[in-house]
Amino acid sequence: MPELPEVETIRKDLQEKITYKQIKDVIVNISKIIKKPSLEEFITKTKDKKIKEIDRRGKYIIIHLDSEDKLIIHLGMTGLLIYPYNKNSKEILEGEIKAKHNHLVFTFTDDTQLVFNDVRRFGKIFLVSNIDEIESISKLGIDPLEDYFTEEVFIQVLNKKKKGKIKPFLMNQKFITGLGNIYANEVLYRSNIHPLRLISSLIEEEVKNLYQQIKLVLSEAVELRGSTVADEAYRDTDGEKGKFAKKLQVYARKGEPCIKCGHPIEVVRIEGRSSFICPQCQKL
Repeated sequence: MPELPEVETIRKDLQEKITYKQIKDVIVNISKIIKKPSLEEFITKTKDKKIKEIDRRGKYIIIHLDSEDKLIIHLGMTGLLIYPYNKNSKEILEGEIKAKHNHLVFTFTDDTQLVFNDVRRFGKIFLVSNIDEIESISKLGIDPLEDYFTEEVFIQVLNKKKKGKIKPFLMNQKFITGLGNIYANEVLYRSNIHPLRLISSLIEEEVKNLYQQIKLVLSEAVELRGSTVADEAYRDTDGEKGKFAKKLQVYARKGEPCIKCGHPIEVVRIEGRSSFICPQCQKL
């Protein structure tokens, strides 16, 4: 599933590529991806509208229209937003990314297109006048890429769940938004913290290190345009794979040596998700 660095990469791309463009035509091939309003109203309210700006909340992309409506997209597990404007991106869209999974296509007045492709169809698209109409957005926690995410704020949020385990806490969107399994694994490994540690057991130096690693890992991942770790996984708006996967130190490295101590990386299941750990560096 695309996490904060991937969604932020897409947001920045779209801000650069489609801002001020006018929607000429809307084609919806799979109506169930439109969660609100009805399909007919969705098409009517987006057609002929101009894109004002692109925003993000957590893993949600928010496209502001000149009608003051907001087009909100959650990519689900395999959702892609592709803007094939050059030869290379068009070849990727026509070759590696199967057209049968193109569920929504916006055509702009300059005949460029924005394509929503989703193999597993877990993506969601809304059109609303008020973002808080979508309950899951109104309940989102702090964004770790924002300036207000200071160490002091991080400590305040941690204190809300002191009896909880650290990895489920990091992945709970009501506390910190945007972190998923890939980056939660990475920041805990780089902080030498076992994912099942109780928050109350973390000492001041561990909390400080964890905060710093969240900022560092996410910022580097955005700079490298996200992580692509599987064939059906994330692509940017050009259809290109993210480059941060090559920098992953623990995620998906089961059996490989820890880069710190050489012990084989192990996997534990936590709330149904695979957690990659070094049992020597991340003591429980």
